[in-house]
Order: sequence, then structure tokens, then C-alpha cells
Amino acid sequence: MVYKTLAIVFLLLVIQCDALTQQRHQRMQRGADRLETLHQVRMIDALDLDAETAARLSVLFSDHQAKIRELHREIDQLTDELESAIEQEASDEGLLDLQSQIEAKRNSLHSNRIQFYRDAGSILTTRQVAKLIVFERNFQRDIREIMQDVQQRRGRTR
Repeated sequence: MVYKTLAIVFLLLVIQCDALTQQRHQRMQRGADRLETLHQVRMIDALDLDAETAARLSVLFSDHQAKIRELHREIDQLTDELESAIEQEASDEGLLDLQSQIEAKRNSLHSNRIQFYRDAGSILTTRQVAKLIVFERNFQRDIREIMQDVQQRRGRTR
């Protein structure tokens, strides 16, 4: 009887942990979605776009972000494989192969960024593309600073 009770309690704990993990993932996804929306709104504002141009750029930006997310997911997966290979004492050949794959994905990230600016050039003026490049750099810097501030505050309150 005690074992049955312990098994039920254990099963309930596992289910609860799974539910908490799903909730955390959903919160993180909502945060990422909000950040992407903020990015688009501020980008459109910074470039002073009319509604039609804003809509076209938003579609382009969303497609670009989807590719970026997929490439990051692939890099993370390959890095996990690399970590596992290191732990399993894989051969240098195997490690080099994984490193090459990661490097290729990172090069794809860079190529995707360049292609985004080129594609944006078919929608925006040269001046607007220049403003977009500056905006992107500044937005990323601002987000990085905000995240550092939050981490510092959390460190102080712990």
C-alpha cells in the first residue's frame, strides 16, 4: 500500500513538473513574441514608414526572423551534439565535422542578415536602409543593456 501511494505521489510530481516546464516555455515564447512586436513597431517608427511600406517590411522582417530562429535552433542542436561528442571522447574527425557544421550555420546567419538588407533595399530607399542598419545595431545594444540591468538587479535581490 505504501509503495502504491509513493508511486502515485511520484507520478503527480512528474506531471506537475511537466506542467511547470510547459508554462515556463509559454511565458518565454510570449516574451519573445512581445520583443519581436516591439522591434517591428520601433523599426517602423524609426524609419517613418507609410502603412503600405510598413506592411511589406513587416512581412519581410517576419520571414527573416523565422529563418534566424530556425538557424539558431539548428546551431543549438549541433552544439548539444558537440557537447555530447566531447563527453563521449569522440574522435577529432567527429569533433571537426560538428565544428564545421556549426560554422556553416553561423555563416548562414550572416548571409541571411545580408540578404535581409538587400531585400529591404527593394522596399526602402537607400537612406531608409541606412537608418535600418543603424536602428538594428542600436536596438540590439539597448536590449542587451536592459537584460544586463535586469540580471544585476536580480543578483542584488538574491
